[in-house]
Amino acid sequence: MLKLFNLNPLAFITCSILLGACSGSKNTVQTPSWVTDRPINPSYYVGIATVSKYEYPYNAIDIARENALNSLAREIRVQVSSSSVLSTMQVNNWVEENFASEITSTVAEDLEGYTLMGTYETEEEVWAYYRLSKSEYARILAERKRVALGRAYTYYLDAEKLKSEGKIITAFERYLMGLDAMSKYLAEENPYVGEDGVELKVDRALLNRLTGVISNIDIFCDISQIEVTLDDKFTKSVKVGVKFEGAKVSGVPLTYKYSRGRVPISGKTSTSGDGLANIVVNEFDPGLIHSELRVDLDIGELTSNLQTFSPLKSLVENLKATPLMVPIDLVPPKIRVIGNEKIFGDKMDTEVLVPTIKSELVENGVEVVETAGKGVITLYVDSDTNITGDIWGFFTSFLNATISLKDENGDIINHMTLDNVKGVQKTERLAANESYRKAKNDILDDFINEFMESIYK
Repeated sequence: MLKLFNLNPLAFITCSILLGACSGSKNTVQTPSWVTDRPINPSYYVGIATVSKYEYPYNAIDIARENALNSLAREIRVQVSSSSVLSTMQVNNWVEENFASEITSTVAEDLEGYTLMGTYETEEEVWAYYRLSKSEYARILAERKRVALGRAYTYYLDAEKLKSEGKIITAFERYLMGLDAMSKYLAEENPYVGEDGVELKVDRALLNRLTGVISNIDIFCDISQIEVTLDDKFTKSVKVGVKFEGAKVSGVPLTYKYSRGRVPISGKTSTSGDGLANIVVNEFDPGLIHSELRVDLDIGELTSNLQTFSPLKSLVENLKATPLMVPIDLVPPKIRVIGNEKIFGDKMDTEVLVPTIKSELVENGVEVVETAGKGVITLYVDSDTNITGDIWGFFTSFLNATISLKDENGDIINHMTLDNVKGVQKTERLAANESYRKAKNDILDDFINEFMESIYK
């Protein structure tokens, strides 16, 4: 027999609320403890990060995981051992700190062995949690280091063989590649047992050999002074060379620089098969008496096989070879000036152009002499005027001049002209004088400068 029960409305509502609450509690995700309290475990590195879904609506979980790994990596610090190669090199604090910082910055890229412990998200945010066993990471690092030191040792043996064969630059590159192969460990002590069973601090051995190569590089020049003269057209080809332990070395990159006067000049070269390199010094500014040629070992070129951001670059750049310094003496040209200045075909009583030219030559470093002699060149000045006629009571004069520089044998070195320099005055004589005055100003302004440039360059 079916029995019906009357349910009190208040009781019905109460039951509904209780059932709803029970159902809701089953669907609620518990907030992980690591979200509110960062785990502390001395056996693990920990990385936790949170990201806003509003800021990264499409890839918040990926960004959270990436940031968590970066957070984990920041817990791994590079400590510089007081007896490591890095700390004993003659470098400033900035280089040492920068080197350690660059190594640290690569930790995130090289991480492995970590575990994703969990993710958590709400409507607004996403969390990610990674951890890495310190013992496991130490094992991974030890294996990496073993492989790196093995490669470095192989480079060391190869470099030693090349050095014994006189292939100094190739040996230098191998020493450098050995250091680069283990550059992440230069802040640590690095003993390594070689093929002969003897323990070798391979990084220190590589660095000592590298330093030894650079310190024993001898850049030389067979002449102690470079003399540049007009006979050479103020151009000189200079042979410099490189020796290592007394033997000439080919393929050595060099940089050089010297002053031409207003502008410093620099360039690059390298020694050829005979251990020599050719450097041309030229195009000096008129009036320059002394300069100096400096030749350096091109460390930048020697380290060009390193990666652009290799932390080793900043260290090796502190290694310097002794530069070669050779004085340059420019012998002022000796010039005799002979004038033949005329007005309307008649020789002038008082010259105008010759005194001006002499004065300007002296100002430009020329030794002006009065008589011919060995090494003396002659500057001939020929000028004359002509009249075109009387117009409205004014006369117009035109001056034409040739200036020729000839050597001891009479051969022309240079030839320039002043053409149709115009003078207008009330008399023929005054018009001619005006032409000479303007010609003098032309000489003072640009003419002599151009003439001197042509001598020196």
